[in-house]
Amino acid sequence: MNDNDSKLLKGLRALAADGPREAPVCVEDRLLGELRRRSHARRRNRWLGVATAAIAAGVLMMLWVPTEPAVPAPRMAPIAVNTVQSPQTPPKAAIQPPAYERGAEVAINFYPLPDADELPPIESATIVRVQLPMSSLRLMGLPVSEDRAAEFIQADMLLGQDGLARGVRFVQ
Repeated sequence: MNDNDSKLLKGLRALAADGPREAPVCVEDRLLGELRRRSHARRRNRWLGVATAAIAAGVLMMLWVPTEPAVPAPRMAPIAVNTVQSPQTPPKAAIQPPAYERGAEVAINFYPLPDADELPPIESATIVRVQLPMSSLRLMGLPVSEDRAAEFIQADMLLGQDGLARGVRFVQ
């Protein structure tokens, strides 16, 4: 132990002999404020670390998971509809369609349904194949014999973007 160390030791013992002392209030307040600031900073940094790790994990997952090539959505082709005013007497071809060989499908033009011209214009359309009773042909003004009224006929219904039927064509 050298001379400086012994002087320091004597000074510290004299200070301890004077009795306990308290720090001034301003020093205590400044010290507590600094401890609170560091505590808040430590909590904030912990949450920032967790959030950064979560974002990094999400980005890595997006890069790591193989994606399938995007397949374009099927598009519906625009359908041209003949908007012919419904005649007072139906055309001869609609009353008695020509005879075709069995199994062959022949479609004729769409006939507009009653009140279809009061609906909004067609923006996109869908065609649905249905089976209609022959008696429903009477609603379009076509004569149907009573003995064939219970039979079914295949027809394509033209549905507008709102799902309402706009026209019908019969398939032989």
